[in-house]
Amino acid sequence: MKTIYLVRHGEATDDIEDRYGGWSDDPLTKRGRETAKQLAGKIVRLSPKPTKIYSSPFKRALETAEITGDKLGLKPVPVADLKERNRYGILTSMTKTQARAKYPQMTQQVENYMETIQGAETYDHYRSRVLKAVNKIIKETEEGSLVVCHGGTFRVVMWELLGRKTYESADLNAVLTIQVENGDITLKNHKGLIFKS
Repeated sequence: MKTIYLVRHGEATDDIEDRYGGWSDDPLTKRGRETAKQLAGKIVRLSPKPTKIYSSPFKRALETAEITGDKLGLKPVPVADLKERNRYGILTSMTKTQARAKYPQMTQQVENYMETIQGAETYDHYRSRVLKAVNKIIKETEEGSLVVCHGGTFRVVMWELLGRKTYESADLNAVLTIQVENGDITLKNHKGLIFKS
């Protein structure tokens, strides 16, 4: 049996500056680093312990992975296909106030997760690359692996891999635990995950 743990990166600077993130490569805030340390404390107590850490190459995820890796004595492996969805296209890095003033229609469109605005990545493309990355990680995992990723990655795993279409979001301390045995993939822990009622 294989166990894959997925965690989200901590709070990043775009979160506190009210900017559109997505492909904005923002670092963690002080609070984000503290959250990552708390998360690392949880991860070291898991069984089975991860023997490999995979991470999105974006600073906020990689920094979270490095903090956890220090506790486990592991070096994170960056995986390009784990990057967050380029959902915001030309709005990326803009403050939401600036974007509403300059692109009012696009700021409304982007509220629908399935919409694709100018310069953004389609959900289908995003889903394909995330599933490719996660399936490769599952194949490479011997016993336990940790994946440090983004909210969108959680969404793809929950909706597409686990068939949990009512999944909405996860808090920053959530540890999504999936087990794989004989090709069957099962959600083992959903603490910190929010579902639509």
